[in-house]
Amino acid sequence: MDILHVVLMDVILLVFPLIFNLFFCMYSKELNKDQSMAILDFALLSSLYLLISYNDIENNISLLLLFNVPLIISYMKQRSFVAIIISIIIVCIYYTLDFNIIIFILEYVSFYLIYLFTLKTNKFLPLYFIFKTVFSLITYFFYMDKYCIVSNLIMYISFIIIIYLILYMYKKGEGIIKLHMDIKELEKDKQIRTSLFKITHEIKNPIAVCKSYLDMFDINNKSHDKYITIVKEEIEKILLLLQDFLSMNKIKIQKEILDINMLLEDVVDQFELILKEKNIELKTNISQDEVFVEGDYNRLNQVLINMIKNSVEALDNQNKPLININYEIIDNNFKIIIKDNGSGISEEDLKRIKEPFYTTKKNGTGLGVSLSQEIIEAHNGTLDYFSKKNKGTKVIITLPIYKIFN
Repeated sequence: MDILHVVLMDVILLVFPLIFNLFFCMYSKELNKDQSMAILDFALLSSLYLLISYNDIENNISLLLLFNVPLIISYMKQRSFVAIIISIIIVCIYYTLDFNIIIFILEYVSFYLIYLFTLKTNKFLPLYFIFKTVFSLITYFFYMDKYCIVSNLIMYISFIIIIYLILYMYKKGEGIIKLHMDIKELEKDKQIRTSLFKITHEIKNPIAVCKSYLDMFDINNKSHDKYITIVKEEIEKILLLLQDFLSMNKIKIQKEILDINMLLEDVVDQFELILKEKNIELKTNISQDEVFVEGDYNRLNQVLINMIKNSVEALDNQNKPLININYEIIDNNFKIIIKDNGSGISEEDLKRIKEPFYTTKKNGTGLGVSLSQEIIEAHNGTLDYFSKKNKGTKVIITLPIYKIFN
């Protein structure tokens, strides 16, 4: 039972960094090939380190077989530099155990030559096991008690099976990761196709309008000059749609520590003339205290402008148009509350408001809210809408506070 316990612990110590590597690669959003290989190298050396650190090698000779798992994976993944480092470490361990170091130098040099020979044939594993068996038999014959050869061979075969199972499970894990990544790529391609279909559909309508009016246009008929204005408006719609679409696909966040109240004041100042021109009353409750968040000033500015702009547009034809901008600090989160008494949003539209290209505005692209949602999520925040038809709309932007100075 003690032997089984020791073997089980050795296998866990060996496998844990490899499993961690697989999961890390699976769930990392942006990881290129060089980065993933570097993480694999670290995992292989970590496996070897754990086996060496938490075992008494002199009384656990079976470890010398398990040490070869990181070596095999290194050669299988064509990480020869890491394999050479692992080989040197293992040979040094043999040397401390008073084995004939020449035999084992020849053994691991042979493994490297096998790797070079099978580099393009993918037959390293079977040849490795053949050579390992030969060297192991030589080792057992010269260094083990002759009466224990059978038991040692049984142990060797058992560990070969264990090593094979570990390698088999590792390859299966890699297969699952590849399948997972392929599915992610398919989903990404599907999203791209869906986006292209939607933007094509949205662009098609203004182009059709332009074509219709151009077909009717007569340069000698002065009454047709109004068609030019309509065509210009439709072209502006197309340009606006393309601009919003490009913004969604090129979003980059450059975070820095900024005062969110100062940002709010800057945005409110930008709307002062527009609100005055439209006779919209603005009530603000912006704290004079410094409240810091980690965020992109320009992107957050873009979101706030978009939210207030939506409120301004919703207040058309209102008797007493009002926008109220407030804030709350709850559980280390800063909440920006923008409320208007405008036309409101129906329950059906509210459910779809964050969908790309969904809009109820005559000249809207349906990308403003979707883009704002993506920006806020990139700041680990939330964007919530509360509204009822003809009863106004409330938007709550929640951002985690970096630090508060009172």
